[in-house]
Amino acid sequence: MTVYEKMNPGHIDGLVKVEEDCFASGYARNTFEKELENKLAYYVVALVDGEVAGYAGLWNMCGSADIMNVGVLKSFRRHGIAEGMLGRLEEYCIAQGIFEINLEVRVGNVPARQLYAKMGYDEIAVRKGYYDGKEDGIVMKKLLTENRGV
Repeated sequence: MTVYEKMNPGHIDGLVKVEEDCFASGYARNTFEKELENKLAYYVVALVDGEVAGYAGLWNMCGSADIMNVGVLKSFRRHGIAEGMLGRLEEYCIAQGIFEINLEVRVGNVPARQLYAKMGYDEIAVRKGYYDGKEDGIVMKKLLTENRGV
């Protein structure tokens, strides 16, 4: 069973493992420590049998949320964890009165792009060379109509 919690200092060792498993140049321990103090940041952690299986985080930027990162350990992928974490981020946004969520994803990360599309994110732009000047980033957006009276 997967449990979702707001990130706390006890999760950091597990978050570093997720970073090492998912990203070539991922967040370091001190980045997570700083994010805990960042008043704009909100991170959710997925726990499976007490083990950190993934995390997702955003920044609340004046009524619009920017997803900073989503990562799931390779051994836990394809079990709905990323979808669950994104759902928790959306719940947070609705509670905060945020009506729009944005993110960037590597053009070559087809599974992530498919997940975001499934969850209602639209591809709205391309950022050439966004990732290390080598790979384009796709900008995606989702409007949370619950906050707009639509």
